[in-house]
Amino acid sequence: MFKIQYRNPQGRMVTAQSFKRAEIQRLADKARQEMPETHELRVREVAVDEASGDFIWADCTADFTR
Repeated sequence: MFKIQYRNPQGRMVTAQSFKRAEIQRLADKARQEMPETHELRVREVAVDEASGDFIWADCTADFTR
């Protein structure tokens, strides 16, 4: 499961969740294209914390901005 957040051209924060990596990549590309300087893109993925075994949201923005 992925969660993406970014600012749209109207300045509103957009949030979406999806299991499909391609959908998140499409939204990340759209955010960077529409607002190259101020998109405030953030992508997170559900991961398991090794110490506690809890599910956490781990930042993976760099994977979608290459």
